Amino acid sequence: MKRFVCVLGVALMMASGVAAQAMQTTISGGEDGVQVTPPTEQARDEESSVYDKRVGGLVWLEATAGPSRFNVTQFRNLGFIPPEIASQIPSLVVRGPEFGAALKFLAGSTTIGGHFKKADYQPFDLITVGLAFGFLIRAVPYVHPTIKLGLNYYTTTGGLAVPGFETLLTNVRTNGGGISTGLGLRIPIVKWISIAADFDYSIIGLAVRGNETITGGPITGGTAGTAIAGTFALTVHLGS
Repeated sequence: MKRFVCVLGVALMMASGVAAQAMQTTISGGEDGVQVTPPTEQARDEESSVYDKRVGGLVWLEATAGPSRFNVTQFRNLGFIPPEIASQIPSLVVRGPEFGAALKFLAGSTTIGGHFKKADYQPFDLITVGLAFGFLIRAVPYVHPTIKLGLNYYTTTGGLAVPGFETLLTNVRTNGGGISTGLGLRIPIVKWISIAADFDYSIIGLAVRGNETITGGPITGGTAGTAIAGTFALTVHLGS
């Protein structure tokens, strides 16, 4: 009787072990035959399908926002600005929020794409349309350092970028160009979403054209300066 009880106990233990192993292991069949997936590997596969420690995708859709500062007249004494105009340009430093959007394409560790930004300064708004090139150090997982270079076209709305001339000029048109550089960090959240924080430095030259209010004759002037901005981005990654 004791021998029977011992044999029965061993049999129950073996059966429970087999049952537990069957509950924890996934068996699947396919063209390559039968595959047995341990529970830890299966959970890891499910997690990696949602989260990736390196950003990917082929197409990036991005929304940006952050504070910005523009020293409009920092370079007003450069040679390409007429001296008679430069001497009359008052000093002007403006601050305000900057919002934007971008469409980028990823090839390896390089991004290329276009962006649109609007900085809400006083007494004017600065519109930026440009082409940007970026490089990600994807060898660093979870937090990718980034480097950017942008070529931009600028124009203003809502007021004059050169203060003090509001009553002297009509039909004012202000536009120009410049370059921007940036450093930042990008963090993947899930496989198709990441966030980024960047610091951008821009050199901007603006040409001001209009007509005199007294004679109605044309007048052309210019100003240039530097802008700095702290940008926060939310990016959606599309494609494999």
